[in-house]
Amino acid sequence: MKFLFSPVALLLPVILNGQVLLRYDQSVPVTNNGALSMAWAGGLNTPQVSDIDLDGDGDKDIFLFDRAGNKVVTLLNQGIAGENSYTFTNDYATTYPFRELTEWVLLRDYNGDGKEDIFGQTLGGMAVWKNTSVGNTLSFVQVDTLVRSNYVPTDANMYITQVDIPGIEDIDSDGDLDVLTFSIFGNYLEYHKNMSMELYGTADSLEFEVRNRCWGYFSENLNNNTVTLNNPCQFNLPNPELPILIGNATEAAIAKRYQPEEGITRSAAHVGSTLLPIDLDGDNDKDLLIGDVAARTLLALTNGGTLDSAYMVSQDSLFPIYDETCVMNVFPAPFYEDVDNDGRRDLIVAPNYPSLSENKESLWFYKNTNTDASPIFNYQQADLFQEHMLDFGEGAYPVPFDFDGDGLMDLIVANYGYYDESAVYPCKMAALRNIGTPTSPAFDLVNEDYMNLSTSGIGNAMYPAFGDIDGDGDKDLYIGDLNGKLHYFRNDPLGPVAQFSLIQPNVPNDLVVPIDVGQFASPQFFDVDADGLLDMLIGERNGNINYYNNAGSAGTPTWHLENDSIGNIDVAEWWNVTGYSVPFMYLNGSGERELIVGSESGWIHWFDGIDGNLEGTWNLLDSTWQDIREGNRTAVTMHDYDDDGYMDAVIGNYRGGISFWRNDFAARLEDHSTFTSADVFSLMPNPAAEKTSILLNIPVAKNMHVDVLNGTGQVVFSARIQDKQFMLDTHAFGQGVFMVQVTAGAQHWVQRLVVLH
Repeated sequence: MKFLFSPVALLLPVILNGQVLLRYDQSVPVTNNGALSMAWAGGLNTPQVSDIDLDGDGDKDIFLFDRAGNKVVTLLNQGIAGENSYTFTNDYATTYPFRELTEWVLLRDYNGDGKEDIFGQTLGGMAVWKNTSVGNTLSFVQVDTLVRSNYVPTDANMYITQVDIPGIEDIDSDGDLDVLTFSIFGNYLEYHKNMSMELYGTADSLEFEVRNRCWGYFSENLNNNTVTLNNPCQFNLPNPELPILIGNATEAAIAKRYQPEEGITRSAAHVGSTLLPIDLDGDNDKDLLIGDVAARTLLALTNGGTLDSAYMVSQDSLFPIYDETCVMNVFPAPFYEDVDNDGRRDLIVAPNYPSLSENKESLWFYKNTNTDASPIFNYQQADLFQEHMLDFGEGAYPVPFDFDGDGLMDLIVANYGYYDESAVYPCKMAALRNIGTPTSPAFDLVNEDYMNLSTSGIGNAMYPAFGDIDGDGDKDLYIGDLNGKLHYFRNDPLGPVAQFSLIQPNVPNDLVVPIDVGQFASPQFFDVDADGLLDMLIGERNGNINYYNNAGSAGTPTWHLENDSIGNIDVAEWWNVTGYSVPFMYLNGSGERELIVGSESGWIHWFDGIDGNLEGTWNLLDSTWQDIREGNRTAVTMHDYDDDGYMDAVIGNYRGGISFWRNDFAARLEDHSTFTSADVFSLMPNPAAEKTSILLNIPVAKNMHVDVLNGTGQVVFSARIQDKQFMLDTHAFGQGVFMVQVTAGAQHWVQRLVVLH
């Protein structure tokens, strides 16, 4: 689909040419008191940090897994010694299994081949994917769907709650990776020893055995991040951290060893913690950093024991107390990676809770100023990598609007809110002025609180919609809010520059009752019923689309609720009752209405079958439009920013960032060497006997048709293509080799079809 502006721009603002082939494009310049090198990376809220060589160039790149949306963000190392110099890349967005990862992810090299493997959350515990990359081709294969451990006498899944982040390190320095995790039974730490070296003499296996049910001999306080030292659990193994010899003992006798003694009960169920085993004092055993869901600071525990018998002897609940204490609103998570290319791993801390915590400044960087074996951490900044991004806190909702009236389309980006210590979470709309040219956009973030709306009283989750409501030729503003209401701001321009004033809070419907769609109102103005008047589509938290017909006039609208679930659209996935729908309607190249809807899952839905069917069910063309998923709660808007006649896209997400997607269809049409027949369509089956299907790999274009030619070039069949799947009756052609030609405008693509009877 590609897009052109309608001549009636105020009423029908978007016309698509009918073709979209979106390509992520980070080359569009953005400035904010200097150039933003990773402007379109999509923001960060709750990133988990690992390193990995993504591109096979020998240095370690950064792998960020953001829990707020289960989204992988990859940064390529620029290799500048002593600097955290990276560039964002979207090249690995669809790499398996990145889109399957949820809740927590750590990259660790378990088999010693120098390539980081993936450890990630799965239902009931942990799954593992082996890094099978060759050269600069990144690839993984799953080697364990649910890691098990020998709890003796029962072999069971190694339970790790989806809230936690476990410690995956070589605890006993024998060359293979072990696991520390809080037990489901209480506030003690379990040590799962990897038996790979003992059993096979190599590190390439994942065979675990519980060696201590209260590793370090401490218990965690259930109300804060302090611990009780020298507190062995009363349900430990008989010989903790030593080989478990079963001998001829009966199963009943063995089982009795691991039950609490009479009158002793286990601790309360574990709530949530993040673990980082790390040698803080250079004595070669593992100390521990703990983040707790009920605490704002990190807890450091010093190990006074040995490799074979960990024993915590002191605690620092304000770590690093010798420098600037890391204080986050809730649930900090520590990571240990070299992010400045000096050969020494640094401390990185991020919130592990996807709301109620830091968002715009949520990646704290402590530089290691000593050695890797005995680190000393010095605080550097709270916005590592984020300083180079467009990051609008929690949530990002982009909408095109030329606010300075210079003829270049600008961007307004609203959000849910920014974290601050008062817990008010002020919501703002940012203004990005287009300072480029009609064919080459460039943006400058000129105002982070456009119209000072953070003090308007509207509250969180503002969503703007621009349209000429009073019929005076300029675009006015409606703002949807968290409570499902709308607020009307009239535009009285000062010269060409928009100037808004609040005219009517809580916009009413035709019954003089405030419009209320529930929660998270996301409006769009569009002439839905083709009567020449702007109507309203309003998305909401539940995932449906509300349709308010303008029953008034161009200068005095009256909003009548025609349907609270138009098209029977519901973008809520089966596992969730909420959908957070964000609509964007347009006209395609044939003048037909189509609709794109952002959703809570992050996938973008595409509908047609709208015209003449406002009371019916609309046709879902694609629930994973363009195969783009930028994280949770996506919001899509489109505009032809490079004036090539094809609409580009800007996509926001709940991590607080936006991404720019250039529509490359025009370029590909001009280059036959890259736009192959296989790109356009497939024939299945081929060879065929009775029938074959033409399966389009691109959207249906206006006047697209198919011709079948025999061996002498004679056309034996011709028809217009109206759907992405088209059935051919090959029985009527006779046996032989035929050429199937698909034509769209001046372009055509051909494939050979073999017919056998």
